[in-house]
Amino acid sequence: MISVIVTVQNIEKLLPKCLHNIKGQTYRNLQVILIDNGSSDKSGEICDKFAKLDARFHVIHIERGNLSVARNIGLSYAQGEYVCFVNSVDWIDAEMLEYLITINAKFNADTITCRYYEDTIEELLIVSDPIETQFMSKNEAIQLCLAQTRIHSFLCNKLFKLKIFNSNPTIRFDEEIDHYEDLLVAMHCFFKSKKILYNPPPHYHYYLSQHLPVNVLQNKEKLTGLKAIEKAVDLLSQDSSIDTRVLKDYYIRLTLSSLFLLATPENMNDLLIINLKQNLYHYDLNEHKDKDLKKCCMITRRNIGLGKIYWDMFYKKHLVE
Repeated sequence: MISVIVTVQNIEKLLPKCLHNIKGQTYRNLQVILIDNGSSDKSGEICDKFAKLDARFHVIHIERGNLSVARNIGLSYAQGEYVCFVNSVDWIDAEMLEYLITINAKFNADTITCRYYEDTIEELLIVSDPIETQFMSKNEAIQLCLAQTRIHSFLCNKLFKLKIFNSNPTIRFDEEIDHYEDLLVAMHCFFKSKKILYNPPPHYHYYLSQHLPVNVLQNKEKLTGLKAIEKAVDLLSQDSSIDTRVLKDYYIRLTLSSLFLLATPENMNDLLIINLKQNLYHYDLNEHKDKDLKKCCMITRRNIGLGKIYWDMFYKKHLVE
């Protein structure tokens, strides 16, 4: 059985498509766990309707919490041999789960990952990744996961054996982290997996325009992402074969984007701004992989204004947080 965890919050217009695609999976042995995270629209009612019509669907209504809280509740109810996460604004091909579980019957991997589509209103893009089925080392899987430039979810195109989460040491979402919480969990899963299988056919539809925020730091809780990245670096640094430079790039990129968004001439002495400036020294410049990002960091250490000019001219197009 596969446990499918879907967190839901005020997404009534897109939710039916997501749930219909899960309901219509060719692999039928499913436990679909819907976590209604304090929705104020009709999302909770839609979840209840699906549960009434299909016994495989189970709804848990909770007071609004962050995604980490909701997903941990989903994991506590999961009973399948495998578990996957589907974002409620996205959808999956009808054969996705059957395909992944069938291919894994030959390989017995702990983590199975596939390519995904980037869906927009105008076009459907297939992400360019390796085209052959293969086992990946931890480092290869991590680098492929981190190489994504526009997708904001690190778990959605993957199938995990539930034992990865529940065997000692257990893996759960850090409930004090509101941003990049899934990146941290993905790194834990890769680090803990004995076998990681990559299979190239795309099955997951990531609805790009529904994920890209207008302003990622309207909510300063997103800065908890820095702690998530730092914890991921500390975890992966235990294995010398894993290259953590891209993660360190994520850290400095989020720091710079936050600093440029929040810093003004009037608040330069505020504790938040001082701490963000200090974060620019958290890792040595030689520990970063992206040359443009490294240069922007070096300039910003000296002068925030000049750093922002460089950011806007040469690097802003890379922004994915």
